Amino acid sequence: MSESTITISRHVPVDAARAFRAWVDPAELARWWWPQWPDTTYEIDARQGGEVRIHSAEVGMGITGTFLDFDPPRGFTMTWVWGDDSRQEAVVEDTVDVRFVEGEDGTEVTVRHTSTEHVPDGGAEQGWNDMLDRLPGHLSG
Repeated sequence: MSESTITISRHVPVDAARAFRAWVDPAELARWWWPQWPDTTYEIDARQGGEVRIHSAEVGMGITGTFLDFDPPRGFTMTWVWGDDSRQEAVVEDTVDVRFVEGEDGTEVTVRHTSTEHVPDGGAEQGWNDMLDRLPGHLSG
């Protein structure tokens, strides 16, 4: 399969530093990332080279990654390995880039997820939309 990138943006009503923190603070991430799965664990070493692990035993899936670039509050780039506990095939390492561009009335948050495994109208795009739909409400509360 060839490489493709999903790009999704949301406007949030806070400055870039506050929006950035919502992504790298494990306690805060737990409030909006996968709140429907309360057993989810969030482990984030928020620095370049730091590891990320988000996992839900209830649904048997999660992600792991490493921060390749970490530039608060402008953004970060990380590796992204989707893990399904029942998955037997080879692991695919994607790249996720998240940028925060501050404006007069808040911040534009843009996620670019690059993979060789994206399927048109597949789960990755839906998953990012679901999560990013929760972010503005979390940050305005």
